[in-house]
Amino acid sequence: MLTVLFALWQASCCIYKKKVVKKRMISPSFILFSLLLDEEEKEKDKKAARLAAGIDENEESVEEEDVEEEEYETISSRFVEKLLRHLLRGFKAKSVSVRLRCCQIIALSISSMGEIDENLYQDLRTSLFERIKDKDASVRIQAVTALCRLQGADKDVDPVDGKTILEKLMWSLQHDTSSELRRVILFNIDVNEETLPFIVERVRDIDPINRRVVYLKPLSEISDYKLLSLDDRHKILEWGLNDRDVLVQKGARKMLSAHWIRHANNNLIEFLESLEIMNRNVGEGVLNAFFNEPEFWKNLTPESAFLANVFIHFLQKNDTLDERLDTILPELTRHAFHLDYYNQLSRSDDDNATDYEYITSQMLDISMCLDYADEVGRRKMFELLREMLKVSEIPDAHLSRIVKVFRILSMDERDFTRTMIEIISDIQEQASSEGSEEVTSKRQKLDSQSDDDRSSTVSGDKFEGLVIKMRCLNICRCMLENSQESLLENSSLYGLLNDLIVPAVQSNEPILRETGLHCLGLCCSLDKTLAQHNVSLFLHCIKNGHESLQKLALMILFDLIMTYGIPTLCGVASNIDEIRELFEFTLDHDSSEIQRVATEGLTKLMLTKRFRDEEILRLLVLLYFFPTSSTDTGNHKIRQCLTYFFPAFCFSSSENQKSLINITIPALNELIDIYSDLDEGEEMVSPTQIAAMMADWVDPRKLARLHVKTLGDQKTDMGLPAQLAITALENIKSEIEVVKRKVMSQFLAKLYIDDASEEHLQQMMDILNELKEGETIKEALIRNTLLKVERSIEILLSNCRPLREATPATESVKAETPSESVSKDIEGNEATSTGTPE
Repeated sequence: MLTVLFALWQASCCIYKKKVVKKRMISPSFILFSLLLDEEEKEKDKKAARLAAGIDENEESVEEEDVEEEEYETISSRFVEKLLRHLLRGFKAKSVSVRLRCCQIIALSISSMGEIDENLYQDLRTSLFERIKDKDASVRIQAVTALCRLQGADKDVDPVDGKTILEKLMWSLQHDTSSELRRVILFNIDVNEETLPFIVERVRDIDPINRRVVYLKPLSEISDYKLLSLDDRHKILEWGLNDRDVLVQKGARKMLSAHWIRHANNNLIEFLESLEIMNRNVGEGVLNAFFNEPEFWKNLTPESAFLANVFIHFLQKNDTLDERLDTILPELTRHAFHLDYYNQLSRSDDDNATDYEYITSQMLDISMCLDYADEVGRRKMFELLREMLKVSEIPDAHLSRIVKVFRILSMDERDFTRTMIEIISDIQEQASSEGSEEVTSKRQKLDSQSDDDRSSTVSGDKFEGLVIKMRCLNICRCMLENSQESLLENSSLYGLLNDLIVPAVQSNEPILRETGLHCLGLCCSLDKTLAQHNVSLFLHCIKNGHESLQKLALMILFDLIMTYGIPTLCGVASNIDEIRELFEFTLDHDSSEIQRVATEGLTKLMLTKRFRDEEILRLLVLLYFFPTSSTDTGNHKIRQCLTYFFPAFCFSSSENQKSLINITIPALNELIDIYSDLDEGEEMVSPTQIAAMMADWVDPRKLARLHVKTLGDQKTDMGLPAQLAITALENIKSEIEVVKRKVMSQFLAKLYIDDASEEHLQQMMDILNELKEGETIKEALIRNTLLKVERSIEILLSNCRPLREATPATESVKAETPSESVSKDIEGNEATSTGTPE
């Protein structure tokens, strides 16, 4: 009992005497030990009361089954109530430490408590509800820990907001900013149908540790993964197995191999069937066991075909498993017969034709891994694929795979191109011969038909011709995607260009025009002269075409610029200006998809130094921070792209940082104006956060070449931010709006000016003195910020003067030779690249 009273004294010291807390913290194990002693005291008190009533310990009382056990008000129960009441007083204390320790003690002891008074429980519950909204994250964590231990026993609704304990925990899991708090809930939440949707959401948590916890704790402990919907299963597996964090991937694989596979009786085929992989892209990481059955290829299912394809590709990538790959791979001739068999089934009217179509696609993927040294098998495969391409009902997914296999079968690229052109010619000749045979019969039918029947017949003929042209164009497109030789070295493509591609581009049918333009873009990537000749066509399509045509032409233009460069591609200054105006037009386009393509293309060109323009860079900054509404989902991909681009662009080169410095102040002023004019429902990052991010991007200490020796010894100008600081001070001096002054002053405080020259420091000091003497700034916050900047500049100036005075004396000691100067410069550069600027 003395131990328990001593714990009460420590709790009092924790709440009301902070000095004692610093010297002597309460151990959680000590509190639990005290509560265990409290339970022992209760048992002793009950025994003493029974002995006083004359009840023997060894007797079994029959009346205990019908009569409730009498409650005893003991010293222990009174102590627990006093302790809880005492701790609840600290829940509303101003000190964070007091609130934290009170919540921590209750969170540790709540599971060890016996029965407590109803009023006390309600007071405890209400206090915990208040603490889960505490401004301090550590206090919220302890309050959530306590509520997690009450989630299953209490279903009462809070009269304040009408939510139960579980609903409040789910709200915190969704909206609380503390990643550690969300992690505590994930570790302690009960996994059931009510909580599963909220747990699945955490698979996309911004914190990688939380994403890993989701896979290792709640999703691993689920009674059956089939409780999840099919979409949720695919999202969980796809996101986990393709997560950017390696530990999250390991957690997802462990969940899959150690837990979920047990729910399918350790049967991998049954597990794949439950995922319906034929209609979903789950990923190769789902598979963790493989097969080797003699009759496997004769009785393929969509699941087993997928399994075989992934397994063979895995063995092919692993050089140490070549012997095992040889035992698994089917014989080439036999594989061709199997492929023909499943292809015929996919074209039949069977109910399982869709399944056979999927099996055929997997068999074609396996064909890319086979050895074509066997001439008999090679000829069989060649004839089979040739016949498959001539079929009009061939799916697009099969088409690209067949062309890739043809590339493997061919001796070289010219042989491959010649084969594809022959197949296209055969398709056209076959269509023309069939058309000539049907001309006479159709003429006789047209004479006997009415006007409506004649128009329907003509439209049917037009549709058949369109299908044939599309089939030829698709084969041509796949062929060009697998070609690398220049058109000058492969002249047979010129005939295809003039006879098939150019007429398609000039066609009135949108689908023919788009496919023809795609093929023309691929041809331009193989011939520089052709690309220069057709740049104006792509620009015209971007300006005047419909959205899908604009998107395709813009992608082609970016590919050509990446291949040849703007000066080579355009040559004339007017064309370069036209391309720059076109980029501005696409970044400001009404379609978010066009904006996305333009953003991705421009960022790639700027990162590879194929294109440099400060106005375009300013537009990208505005696009990155531009406000979005809750219903606008089109800008997420743009922001994700720019989130990677700006740090990579700025930290890769000092020239890039200088370009950003030149547009920082105008862009910041424009973003402040946009923020002040936000409409209802729009969201935007605050100007203060924007200023902090831009100050970080222009920090020269974070340049990659300062940390990696292999990036060269180009000298870095560490004083670039000082020029930006001078511009910011001049902006503060001339600006009237308080908001802009405030943001500029905070931006100025974030800039790195320690390596600025004495001249720049003196210019900044002069402007600060003018601001002080003019008394134009009345806001205390801005004055205090500028005062801190002024003090730091004074310190830097005081450090510069002794160095300047010591320099002549040092130079007069010994005159350096050029070689010595160069060697010292190299040593200085090496020291800079290996040192830690932080």
